[in-house]
Amino acid sequence: MFSFRTLKESVKKVCPDFLVPFFHALLWPGRALRKIKAVNYAIVRRRNKKWAELRTGGGGKLRIDLIELETVNRCNGICPFCPVNVNQPQRKYAKMSEELFRKIIDDLAGMDYSGRLALYSNNEPFLDERIIDFHRYANSKLPNAFFGLYTNGTLLTLEKFIEIIPYLDDLVIDNYNDNKEINTPELRKIYDYLQQHKELNERVHFWFRLQNEVLFTRGGRAPNKAESDSRTVDIVCSLPFQQMVIRPTGEISLCCNDALGEYTLGDLKTQSILEVWESSKYQAIRREMLANARKNLPMCKNCDRDYEYHIPQKKRR
Repeated sequence: MFSFRTLKESVKKVCPDFLVPFFHALLWPGRALRKIKAVNYAIVRRRNKKWAELRTGGGGKLRIDLIELETVNRCNGICPFCPVNVNQPQRKYAKMSEELFRKIIDDLAGMDYSGRLALYSNNEPFLDERIIDFHRYANSKLPNAFFGLYTNGTLLTLEKFIEIIPYLDDLVIDNYNDNKEINTPELRKIYDYLQQHKELNERVHFWFRLQNEVLFTRGGRAPNKAESDSRTVDIVCSLPFQQMVIRPTGEISLCCNDALGEYTLGDLKTQSILEVWESSKYQAIRREMLANARKNLPMCKNCDRDYEYHIPQKKRR
């Protein structure tokens, strides 16, 4: 009598051992894919935990590799996967003062900061008319930092693009359109400009994105991916060990997925960056993440993003 069990045994008899997994993958692709995913998941879990333990147990200061600095807490996008799109309840309006911005940048300069600095987080950076001037000031103070920026491009003109690009190592323009069409005449000019200036290809990425993508849960806050659809990812997340997210008020969020600022780990109006980074609140998050991964952290347990540690980037200018 035929059965998959007998077929499996037959494959073992006639195939060399090293070919058996390949035949299994052909006969049971779904099962093979699940097994591959499980193995990869286990590798990432062990690697992230080991990496975090080494970072916190090395005896030296824990380095900040990623900083997102949001200067205004608004976005003009309608992306249904984003907790701060214009159709969602809005955060209390906040715009960073120039005095606070300079304090933060000067603080980083005193640290000789050389990680990634992004003057955006959960917002559209070009809603702040000072964004180019802010990049100019930050570049003058932080010559070793890697500057990255994401924008939906709707407010970007060719003139602004040419003005800001000398201050960026990486610029991503997310053109959200389900028909893969370029959204504005100015973006068409920028796209054509990039075709003529191939030397910018390493630094500028013009991405055609779907408006109605379903992505990650964003800590259970993504409007088009319900919290009930998520699963707790039993992996140590790298973000508490590498990333700092600064809101326009100077307050520090848990991570980039804390789009609404539900956590506050410190306040740069009254504290230095290192005081916050080494604070008891940050340390408690890291200890819990190392001990139990995400399951006991309310927002983290609903995050389905498999964050791996960030490898510092080399400057591209």
